[in-house]
Amino acid sequence: MPTARPDLPLLQEKVIPYAVKPYALGIGFPTRMAWAPDGRLFVAEKNGAVRVVSKDGVLQPEPVIVLPTNFEGEQGLLGLAIDPDFENNHYIWAYHTWSDHIEEHVVHRVVRFVEKDGIGSDIQVAWTIIDAFDESTILNGGEIGFGPDGMLYVSPGSENNILTVDNRDRPQGKIHRMTPTIPAKPAPDNPDPNSTNWAFGFRNPFGFTFHPETGIMYATENGPDCDDEINRVLPGRDYGWRTDGLCEDNALPPDYPSRFEPPLIYFTPTVAPTGIMFYTGDIFPEWKNDLFFCAYNLGRMYHIKLLEDGIHVKGAGTIDTGYPRCAVAITTGPDGNIYFSDIDGIYRVIRQGPTPTPEP
Repeated sequence: MPTARPDLPLLQEKVIPYAVKPYALGIGFPTRMAWAPDGRLFVAEKNGAVRVVSKDGVLQPEPVIVLPTNFEGEQGLLGLAIDPDFENNHYIWAYHTWSDHIEEHVVHRVVRFVEKDGIGSDIQVAWTIIDAFDESTILNGGEIGFGPDGMLYVSPGSENNILTVDNRDRPQGKIHRMTPTIPAKPAPDNPDPNSTNWAFGFRNPFGFTFHPETGIMYATENGPDCDDEINRVLPGRDYGWRTDGLCEDNALPPDYPSRFEPPLIYFTPTVAPTGIMFYTGDIFPEWKNDLFFCAYNLGRMYHIKLLEDGIHVKGAGTIDTGYPRCAVAITTGPDGNIYFSDIDGIYRVIRQGPTPTPEP
């Protein structure tokens, strides 16, 4: 089993020359980024607007589409994903807090729209959940993405209602796996084929990604004032957030680890891990397949090198981004550079000097 470590060893590696440069500014609180096959970058603004940046780095002045969104507190447009068959269907998927509904409760929903020549249309609703605690505007999670299996994954948070996390009949505090259809349906090979529930026991799983070789999911988790985590997420497993709400610092109950899946690493005090990705480019071969994530509280970019088992941590390091903070979203660009968001726009980490030839 993995050992959670608050004091990660620093990677012993040569100094890598890099610089941080602006890529697209004037974007209001970007929460997600998604690359289209043609090299354009689609960006979700927290207020509900979807923006697009050309392959040459030019921000389209007008939004692609504006989804009716309540962006109070931690609510908003929190997820964005390009359909795997985008070149043929032009579908883009999003997760947002709906603002113009007529029901009494706050509603979060997964939608799909069509994008053509920088304009979005034909909004279709795939999946909705009713907020578990209307008075709260926090812990909404919000990542949405396609796995290597072609299924659509969604990670709503607990919405500050801990009682719903243990309740398997409520969608809060789970990661969901569903068919990318209108309406979405439970993936047939889920742990329960009649439910979209795929993994359990999360407080606020803000972001997730998939290992480029194994296809296994890794996700960030936000605790209260303790137990921020990076988790290796397996189907049907419980990740330990439960009704007592106690801090663990990896000191789990007596039935651990049979019931709960332990984290790869944890942070106490918290750092608020947000966006997460595996670096898959060739510009920085030293970081190939390293796990990167942003820490919102610190504005830092962390990276972790895993052993081949995908569980144990070989070492870790940080990337000094200078003035811009690694706030929310992070991704590998098609050019092999690292892109991340601060609250005012998108920045990228580029290499200075030649890229070394990978060792055989």
